[in-house]
Amino acid sequence: MYPTLESMGVNSFENIEKYTLRYEGGFDVLKIYYRREKGSLLPKSKKFKFGRATRTVLADGGQQQYREISEPSLVVLRAVDELGRLLGQEFEDKQTKEDLLKELDHLERVVANKIVEIKEKIEKLS
Repeated sequence: MYPTLESMGVNSFENIEKYTLRYEGGFDVLKIYYRREKGSLLPKSKKFKFGRATRTVLADGGQQQYREISEPSLVVLRAVDELGRLLGQEFEDKQTKEDLLKELDHLERVVANKIVEIKEKIEKLS
């Protein structure tokens, strides 16, 4: 039914709530979010990183200049297509200001927690 998603280890299709796709550090990052009951031990999301294929193309036919372009992996394209069919919607590439602020807030919390964790490890070594 959804062979690409299944090959990625995604199997609880009925619980998929939404997904995001972004380009980060040379990779396409697909994040799938799930509906979970309060107190559930199952993860609320899964993140997948896909490398991009690069190829050299002729940039200007008259001067024989070439340039490298990167293209998304076929796997990520198929996964996004399957997710679109599964959720019955077209993928929105637009992010709202609110979405970006939420993402920034989440990142700040993750970094703060990681800093505390590393400081605790340093204290144990002293």
